[in-house]
Amino acid sequence: MKTPLVFSFVREQKTFLTLLMSLLTFLSVLSLGLVISLSSAIIRWNAEWSLMATVQILPGGDAAAARRVVDAARADIQGVREISEADATRMLRPWLSGDGGALSEYIPKMMEIRFRRRAAIGAMAEQIRPIQGARFARHNDAMRQTAGVGWRVILLSALVLALVLGAVVACISYITRNITLIHRRELEILNQIGAKDSFVARQLMIAIARICGVAAAIGFAAAVPALLVISGIASSIRVGMFSQMAMPPAGWILTAMLAGAIVVLSIWTAKRTVMEILKTS
Repeated sequence: MKTPLVFSFVREQKTFLTLLMSLLTFLSVLSLGLVISLSSAIIRWNAEWSLMATVQILPGGDAAAARRVVDAARADIQGVREISEADATRMLRPWLSGDGGALSEYIPKMMEIRFRRRAAIGAMAEQIRPIQGARFARHNDAMRQTAGVGWRVILLSALVLALVLGAVVACISYITRNITLIHRRELEILNQIGAKDSFVARQLMIAIARICGVAAAIGFAAAVPALLVISGIASSIRVGMFSQMAMPPAGWILTAMLAGAIVVLSIWTAKRTVMEILKTS
């Protein structure tokens, strides 16, 4: 079966389009990978801290009443760790003068609590609030600003992804239009012998599909090591929300699907551009 060479790309055109689409695929997969990695980090971060809280009893506060509240809720508590005065002094040593003895009487007694369910946190907070000198602090509230930074980075990555996909449509449309105009004479001949517009569009769609398929594979293959490097750097931080960044198996599937979707988007854009030109010619 002969393949009609209605649209022939010269070597320079093929090389340019392959490199361009490889770069756009790389940026798209990298942006989506960052969105997925950061989303999983925020979910893990919130899951880790949303069930934790600290009860602080200031000097002179009713520590016995606070302990009674904690003991009464043992069924909803997974674990309690009391931070001793020595531990608190050690944590605050950079801000204390000398050995910290002069300020030790101002250091609160603290109990770090891990709950089994979130509903129990609000209930204990209501019981701790009226106690003199006691304060209930949710860990999730303290980490909310860090999570907000993560969501802003996700929005920025999603914006970059949208812009790159828009660039894919613009580039394919521009290249398709140029190739079609270059081969206008061949199109006139095909129309004279009765060739349908769908036949002409299919020829360019096949050419674009071959080039973009190779480019998508190259871009995806280049983005995978980049995402692995980013995950390795994040895991080396060891502390903080960004240390939770990792690509789940479903994330790799989504990035591979995105590379395939770029090929489909390129083919659809080529078809639409050619059909519009043929209708107006």
